[in-house]
Amino acid sequence: MLLTNANNSNNDVDKITNIINIIGSNVHSDTEQIRKDSKNIFNRLKSIFEDAKFVSEISNLLPYLPVIANERCGTWYVDPTKFGTQTYNHKTWCIIVDSTRRGKRIPDSQSKTIPIWCCTINNAVKKFRDSITLDSKVSKLHKPPESIQQPNGEAYLTRNDELDDEWDTEFHSLPSLISKSEHNQIASLIPQFVQKLLNSGFDIQSLSNKLKKPLRPLWFTPSSNIFLHNLPDYTSMPFYPVICLSASKMVESGVERRKGFLYVQGSADDHEMWAKGLIPPLFWKYHEEILNTYNFIECEKIVSQFIQQERLLKLHNSELSNDSFNFVGNTNIAIGNYKSASPPECWMNFDYIINCTPEPYTSNENTPPFPYNKNYLQLPIPEEENKRILIHCKQGIDRSCGIALAIMIEYFDDKGNFIKNGVNHQIIRKEYIQNKLLYILSYRTKANPTKSTLKKINIYFMS
Repeated sequence: MLLTNANNSNNDVDKITNIINIIGSNVHSDTEQIRKDSKNIFNRLKSIFEDAKFVSEISNLLPYLPVIANERCGTWYVDPTKFGTQTYNHKTWCIIVDSTRRGKRIPDSQSKTIPIWCCTINNAVKKFRDSITLDSKVSKLHKPPESIQQPNGEAYLTRNDELDDEWDTEFHSLPSLISKSEHNQIASLIPQFVQKLLNSGFDIQSLSNKLKKPLRPLWFTPSSNIFLHNLPDYTSMPFYPVICLSASKMVESGVERRKGFLYVQGSADDHEMWAKGLIPPLFWKYHEEILNTYNFIECEKIVSQFIQQERLLKLHNSELSNDSFNFVGNTNIAIGNYKSASPPECWMNFDYIINCTPEPYTSNENTPPFPYNKNYLQLPIPEEENKRILIHCKQGIDRSCGIALAIMIEYFDDKGNFIKNGVNHQIIRKEYIQNKLLYILSYRTKANPTKSTLKKINIYFMS
């Protein structure tokens, strides 16, 4: 009898074990399927479109603020057909769009980076104005003018302007995201950041001219809906709002089943992993056709068709656009995209061209001032002054900016003056390279060299 009971007990244990194993196997299978579904282009684009509706809603509530997408991730949520052609009177205000993946409501770019920049800029402008010295006559009168006229005809506010008494120099952060100790730690670093900005060669005077009120970050997420219809009139506030708009809804697991698709928080992140070559402008150009597909197989197929179609259009469209290149200050060096080197128009704008892509314009290959070789780029530029040089890559964002940065480091001083024999390499440090990059960014705002490009430049000049 005891033996029978023992056998029955063992059988029950085996059954329970089998059930647990089956459940575990099913859970693993479901988890694996969700992981795969979260990476397919169909679910990603559906999720992006849903989040983009929230961006449009905020923009409609604040029509006087320009919408700016944070590079890479943020650009997917901003329809260029809606926001790309708008004009604004208040360019010191803006909505900056970004998103984040599972586990966060707001990305670090909005919870830390933007607030740090706002505070740094406010303090730099204040310090610049405080450094202004008035002539002895004005000092004795203790009644300085509202502004001081500069040689270039511009005027900037003096430190005694009444706005300066209320100028906000505090570091503002979200207590729900940034602890008090971290807040204080960041605030203690602001003076260092301010000094770096002032030493970088950035045109702080021009910024001071434009900034009549300090910048202040504010944060909106999809969970802010209860406050959205009671927004204050920011035009009457004592600061310029920098709206940090996190587009994605926070979901605990990072994914959530919706009707017809799997919602993925922060879908636009790591687009190289899922986009199949699709880029944001192309998505928004054909979003209706793409989103009308019923599954990821159809979606991938139509995306592939549109990508190929656009490539053919580009081959037949070599016209220069207004923003295809930008000169870097008075250096005669320009950074541009592939269109900027389109012949014959390019030779009306430039004397020399450095191509950073493997795809030269065929008609340029045999042009005397454009020696090109598939293995390396030769630059036999004669010693002539005031010749304009275009450095371009496909988009004018990464590689061409890296080449221009290397040239600026090697042959130009802090004021953009040409140094024929090159600068002394002993003065080149990481901060020196950062300052040169800031100088380029002030003229080529879309420049965004990758970490890999910057690392190579640092190794070359500092090793």
